[in-house]
Amino acid sequence: MELIIVRHGQSEANQQDITSGPDVSLTIEGKQQAGDLARRLQNLEIEKIYSSPFKRAMHTAQPIADLLNIRIDVDHRLREVSFGSFEGRPHSEVVKIIGKDPRGLFNEYEYDFKPYGGESSKEVEARVKSFLEDLKKQRYKLVLIVTHGGIIRWINYLVTGEKIGSTTYAEELHLNHQ
Repeated sequence: MELIIVRHGQSEANQQDITSGPDVSLTIEGKQQAGDLARRLQNLEIEKIYSSPFKRAMHTAQPIADLLNIRIDVDHRLREVSFGSFEGRPHSEVVKIIGKDPRGLFNEYEYDFKPYGGESSKEVEARVKSFLEDLKKQRYKLVLIVTHGGIIRWINYLVTGEKIGSTTYAEELHLNHQ
């Protein structure tokens, strides 16, 4: 099975350098990125589309689903890492509290937002692993997954064993998932 994994388009929180919460919409540029992505992928034989339930991911997946006439399956295991009480706060505030930019912590694959009401890296790894194990049981040849930067890092690591850094908006990553 081949996977095409996409980070959502630019969101309002990304533009404002805010630690994202679950219900952040795309910017005008993010909507353009989603449309461009749909045009790049429209000739591929994508059989299934999975998306995070968050607006920014769903709004990125929708133009692709519309062009391909495929229903989007929402999977809560693809939601972004929960930052707990940091969600909706400027990154600069979070850096003052924990001593690091939370986005950089994703590159280390070791983070723990539980003391702040969020998730640990072990919890995120477990839910992404669960998603991939369920996906393996399917018989699709080409699957599109629209999700978030932190989740893309985990998918890539669990499938390839390689750690990657940050991802760009609405850019696709191709992986083989055996």
